[in-house]
Amino acid sequence: MSKHRIRHQNAYRAGIRDGVMIFLAALLAVTPRAAHAALRHLAERIVGRPEHQRIERDKS
Repeated sequence: MSKHRIRHQNAYRAGIRDGVMIFLAALLAVTPRAAHAALRHLAERIVGRPEHQRIERDKS
């Protein structure tokens, strides 16, 4: 994958991760405290998926 394409993909993926965290903050503001741990766990699972992780450029 070209350097430009990797940079574009990483920016897109960072936007997804930021969006999930903003959505999580909004949900935490309106849900009871008992549900917060489950919501945080769900957000971590979404952000941790391979398609949302940063692409490391091959140095070879």
